[in-house]
Amino acid sequence: MTDGFLKKITDAGSLRPAILAVMVGISLLLSLVFLISPDASSRKLNEVAASVEDSAARMERHDVMLSSKDTFYGTMSLFNLTGSDIIKITRKAKPLYNLASLQADTVLSVFTTEDQLERVEYRFNDFEVLVIEKDDNEEEGYSVSRVELPKEVRTERVSGVIDNSLYEAGLKAGAEPGLIISLSDVFAWDVDFASDIRKGDTFRILYETIYVEGRPVKTGSILGAEITNDGKTFTAVYYEDSKGRGGYYDLDGKSLKRTLLRSPLRYSRISSHFTNRRYHPIHKKYRPHHGIDYAAPTGTPVEAAGSGRVVFAGWKRGYGKYIVIKHNNSYTTAYGHLSRIAKGITSGARVEQGRVIGYVGSTGISTGPHLHYEVRVGNRLINPLSIKPTPTKSIHESELPRFTLVKQEVMGWLSDGDALVMAGSSEEKKGGG
Repeated sequence: MTDGFLKKITDAGSLRPAILAVMVGISLLLSLVFLISPDASSRKLNEVAASVEDSAARMERHDVMLSSKDTFYGTMSLFNLTGSDIIKITRKAKPLYNLASLQADTVLSVFTTEDQLERVEYRFNDFEVLVIEKDDNEEEGYSVSRVELPKEVRTERVSGVIDNSLYEAGLKAGAEPGLIISLSDVFAWDVDFASDIRKGDTFRILYETIYVEGRPVKTGSILGAEITNDGKTFTAVYYEDSKGRGGYYDLDGKSLKRTLLRSPLRYSRISSHFTNRRYHPIHKKYRPHHGIDYAAPTGTPVEAAGSGRVVFAGWKRGYGKYIVIKHNNSYTTAYGHLSRIAKGITSGARVEQGRVIGYVGSTGISTGPHLHYEVRVGNRLINPLSIKPTPTKSIHESELPRFTLVKQEVMGWLSDGDALVMAGSSEEKKGGG
């Protein structure tokens, strides 16, 4: 054991000169490197200092919520910008956006570096941002551009059951007011929303919503819809033909658009029906009532039931302010007791179906605000609710295969209600595959 221990010490001692030689070599090498590059350490220190300085000079963002009293000039004066520069920026931006017209409750985002202006962003609508940037290559010292925000179009579905009115049921289901009105437009030729709606009726809508930065900003077009009214189901499919002409069609490819609307008013109620014997509340006797009275608040818009030419617009005895429209076929429609006649509605004027021609009132012999609506075929007065106008057109035979594919897709989405996301040319179905 002693011999072994002594041997280890002897071996270690014999290694010492080699170890010392290696250490001396390393020291000489380090000295040589230092002599060749004497400022290496100082450069490293300078790089660290520059990094710290860059960090301190990072851009700061200031979001200013604007009030109705705030101006661009006054706001930018807070950021060490001279009056001359503010005027230059305002002048340069004017072709893209008038900075003298900042909107209340919007945000002006100002970016600065060491209290010097670098960039300004102003989102003046849901889809676009005005960008102002410091630019030494520009004569004014700033560049101005209008940048469109990336948007995403999603196809969504809403459905509901009607208790009182389509409008109330739609709001309860989460639909935007504009979407409900659009739905009534789609089925305006098949359903009179003033008289036909029954408790328990149902609706389903497939529609587009535009999202910007993950936030819904606008409800787009209706792609398809169904409404079941008094046990009968009406279906609408939006289809654009090969020439880009779009419209709503039923499942057989027949246009939903008819020669006459079912009603010239939205969301009113019928106070008097078409009859040969009605007790007149003013004359106090029974007499024919060959029209329909729609009770609605004064000022409610009245729409032309069909396209045609105005043959009378003015005062007519007991009818008060009165309009008569002759349509392209044998129909004539008349609208009485108006509070006023819309601008441009004069004898001889051409009107399109759905155009506002006047407003509900109580002129002439009337007990309260309502619209008296009449329809004639030739010279014969008929019940407006009995009209079954024919479709204005149908899908051309050559378009039917393509229409069938669109119809099947729309009906599939109406049935399952999953969300379809369309961004650019890509489509992605979310949910149940």
